[in-house]
Amino acid sequence: MRISVVSYLNSAPLVYGIRNSGYLDDCTVTLEVPAIGAAKLAEDRADVVLVPVGAFPVPCSVQWVGNYCIGVEGPVRTVCLFSDVPIERIKTVWLDNQSRTSVRLIQVLASHHWKADWKFRIASDGFESRDIRDDQAGVCIGDKVFAIEKRYAFKFDLAEEWIRFTGLPFVFAAWATKKPVGKEFLDRFDSAMEFGVSALPSVAREYAPASILSEEEILEYLTLNISYPFTRRKKEGMNLFHSFLNKKEG
Repeated sequence: MRISVVSYLNSAPLVYGIRNSGYLDDCTVTLEVPAIGAAKLAEDRADVVLVPVGAFPVPCSVQWVGNYCIGVEGPVRTVCLFSDVPIERIKTVWLDNQSRTSVRLIQVLASHHWKADWKFRIASDGFESRDIRDDQAGVCIGDKVFAIEKRYAFKFDLAEEWIRFTGLPFVFAAWATKKPVGKEFLDRFDSAMEFGVSALPSVAREYAPASILSEEEILEYLTLNISYPFTRRKKEGMNLFHSFLNKKEG
């Protein structure tokens, strides 16, 4: 099986489980940003992919599999709207081009939660240090947030805003496939995920040397900000998010 995984710190426990549990040694694994993984699944260049849930909002376009996801039940910390002015003074929002889910989430929140009529623009690399000024804000995702999270006057955590708006958890990414996968593989797959999620201290120790965060900070982030079980409530949140997207596109 060809497995594609998001290359952010929040997916590190899932990668750790795939690589170290022994359950999936017969699989090939690649790491990429969310948009690339979604494209590989759509183009049949990968079999099981950790994809942004906003990339496939139409029911039955993919099969969501496994008992683990990249979810949140509180602030996510690494998907945020940054600005030097409050919400009511924002006019333009720069969009990080690495994840369609975050782009669609800010559009849902702007329309239904904040009732804001913003102009959205796709950003280029380095925008988080260059283009967020005056009445322009920016949606930043992934590990780059750690470097800028104290730079701007206002930081709006998009997961926290979603929960405030809906009362439901949010799922940023989940495992998806477009072809049948057998129970034997899924059992091994979930066992690998469980192995990684149960080894957060080891994950933090392994990833700390290459991160701007300390081992303790990584462990805190993976423990307090990210919630991995793909629970019924998280699936309800994902389905509600998809319903907003389908109404918008319909």
